[in-house]
Amino acid sequence: MRSMVYACALVLLLAGCGSTAPAPVVAVSPPAVAEAGAISTDVAWTQLMIALDQRMLAALELAPQRTANQALETFAADVARRHEAEVVRLRELLQATGAPETNPHEGHDMPGMITKENLDLLAGKSGAAFDTMLADSLRAHFEQCRMLAGSEQSAGADPSVKALAASVETTRQADLDRLSTLVP
Repeated sequence: MRSMVYACALVLLLAGCGSTAPAPVVAVSPPAVAEAGAISTDVAWTQLMIALDQRMLAALELAPQRTANQALETFAADVARRHEAEVVRLRELLQATGAPETNPHEGHDMPGMITKENLDLLAGKSGAAFDTMLADSLRAHFEQCRMLAGSEQSAGADPSVKALAASVETTRQADLDRLSTLVP
């Protein structure tokens, strides 16, 4: 959205607003409001992270009954605890923006989000087959969250949202590293 505003401003400046003499080229600075609080990027990232985390929580809840790997079960419980706390924080940040608490991603399947079909398949597996599928789902989730968190840090404006994104990026990388030692 900001780039569209800048592009329109630049076109108007270059066109000279209808004058016959060329208009001087002037640097256009970002609006001050972007520095003051949340922008659409912050809201979108927050909403998407809530959706990603909630869908993964449903998969993580299956681990105690389905896994054959005690270390993976412990890891899944740890990730679930952190995701639950993260969802609480994400909702607080979303509420602070004034954005509605509805989930615009309901019913959407996006990269890094375990699909309802895969969740059903996962629920039907146990032992090593469950462990492999859960680990694959976690890897995709961690990688996507890490990438999205990096994007939020470079494109977002709200310092609180960007701080959480930095934490998510670091945590998801640590989770990827730890997962690779549990399930190759």
